Amino acid sequence: MRIIQASYIMPLNTAPIKDGYLYIEDDGTVIHVNDITPITNQFEVEVYEGIICPGFVNTHCHLELSHMKGLVPKGYGLPKFVSQIPQLRKQSNLDPLKSLKEADRNMNESGIVAVGDISNTTESLSVKKNSAIRYHSFVEQFGLNKNNADHLLSEGLTIVEEYRSSNLSASLVPHAPYSLSPQLLKGIYSYSNGQLLTIHHQETASEKELFLDSKGDLAELFLSKGLDISSQLEGGKNSAQYALLPYLPKEQKLLLVHNTFSESADIEEIETHFSDAYWCTCPKANWYIEQRLPNYNLWREKNLKITIGTDSLASNDSLCVLEEIKMIQKNYSHIATNELLIWACKNGAEFFNYDELGSFKAGCKPGVVLIEHVDGLQLTENSKVTVLA
Repeated sequence: MRIIQASYIMPLNTAPIKDGYLYIEDDGTVIHVNDITPITNQFEVEVYEGIICPGFVNTHCHLELSHMKGLVPKGYGLPKFVSQIPQLRKQSNLDPLKSLKEADRNMNESGIVAVGDISNTTESLSVKKNSAIRYHSFVEQFGLNKNNADHLLSEGLTIVEEYRSSNLSASLVPHAPYSLSPQLLKGIYSYSNGQLLTIHHQETASEKELFLDSKGDLAELFLSKGLDISSQLEGGKNSAQYALLPYLPKEQKLLLVHNTFSESADIEEIETHFSDAYWCTCPKANWYIEQRLPNYNLWREKNLKITIGTDSLASNDSLCVLEEIKMIQKNYSHIATNELLIWACKNGAEFFNYDELGSFKAGCKPGVVLIEHVDGLQLTENSKVTVLA
């Protein structure tokens, strides 16, 4: 058994404990947590300055893009970003497999215990199979050619089965409302019963312009490439009305990613329709691409179930959840660290149904992370992570 004492213990299923004690088995299983000084001398107490919390759950990552760090200029906006990814993905001089392994190792060392990873191929399968991190692979599909939907669906299902045959959880998901035909959306959702779903959602103002006004940078990009976006140009619908609400039942578990340009009416529409919607934010990637953050005050006012992701090294300089938290608190200093850690740990674990992760519940094995260089309960620019279990 180990006894860990710190300035603050953040169980996340209960209130923070000042000068608290965390009791764990040698394998990291939580025994209990309290603020009572141990009466036994049998075990040496490990004493730390800082915050102790469970391991992080990174709900949105693109591990396959790890070899693309620094290739896409900052502040280009999403339309230019997505137009460059396919070509730059092939042109990188870095070894993809080596980059995948390094990214996985860095996430593990930064306290991440679980990842929801967007996968277009099986390139990351071997890394995930041998990782200390628990992965769920979202096998992502996109395609605007209505006649190609069946072929794309078949390819996606084959990839899902390859992950599952290696004992890795996976589900088929759409990329974004603007990038799929109705035929492909219907095909994906026909397999979604009981499966976890995620979708990039309202990440750019151009998405709203495309659906509501049939114009904007995304519309111009697709039309210039001769792509058929006639279904997206029906007008008067927002992206959720096009890609989500007509197809999915109220009880569908859904992770909406980015939501940078979601307004009050957009949020209310989703929350009214779905009983189990989660809202993922990737602040550093949003700033990298669009130079904008979501309205977290609005999200909190709406009492949303918020999670945190890192996105990819094509749109970020690290895959570190703590750095994402620091970014939020730097711009929204009134949001308490305990609340941000609930977003980063507990809510993500709940979305993935990982009951043993996310909080220091007795009998669970969520990982133990020390956040050092803090100012009481407030993070600083120098705050860093050390993994204790």
